[in-house]
Amino acid sequence: MNTPQYGTEYSFDNENPHISPKSKRKDIADTAYIWLQSMIEAVLATVLFFTLILRTNVIMGVSMRPTLQENDKIVVSPLLYDLDYGDVAVIWATGIKEKSERGDLIVKRVIGFAGDVIDIDEDGTVYRNGEPLEEEYAAEKIDKYSRGNLTYPHTVEENCIFVLGDNRNHSTDSRWEDDGKTEVYVGCIDMKYVVGKALFRILPFERIGAL
Repeated sequence: MNTPQYGTEYSFDNENPHISPKSKRKDIADTAYIWLQSMIEAVLATVLFFTLILRTNVIMGVSMRPTLQENDKIVVSPLLYDLDYGDVAVIWATGIKEKSERGDLIVKRVIGFAGDVIDIDEDGTVYRNGEPLEEEYAAEKIDKYSRGNLTYPHTVEENCIFVLGDNRNHSTDSRWEDDGKTEVYVGCIDMKYVVGKALFRILPFERIGAL
């Protein structure tokens, strides 16, 4: 009869006296390589996510008050979005050349799409296709000096959007078009100049929320 053996000692790789220092160094190098590769992949995935899926922008100026304040930080979707009436869009304004020849990056609210007829009466009420808009987001009505240089009613051009700032009397937006005289203008925005849709405000913390 075989006598069962008790107290058998097991040896693990990192305790094995027969493993050479060279093999240990190779194991350490392999582990470090795998760790570094994982870190690089994570960084690349993060960069691609915030470049193609989401990006952040900082609000400059006061044209979107009270919805957005200067220095608010927002999250923008440059790809996965479908603009609708009332959405907040980030756009290139080619008629504002303060920062680059491509124009200035501005944030405005979508009021009309191609084919919509936009009107602003003497009392500052905004109409779309003959219907007055209920604009609880607007800071104030448009005064008679801020109706822009458009001829109303104005039909939004093909493949374009009509945008307004919420701070109506302190915003350069689609009310000002290129008439050969106005140095700073926005006009109706061609969709190719739409960067994306603003989704959330992430800073300051006390005003975090969806837009």
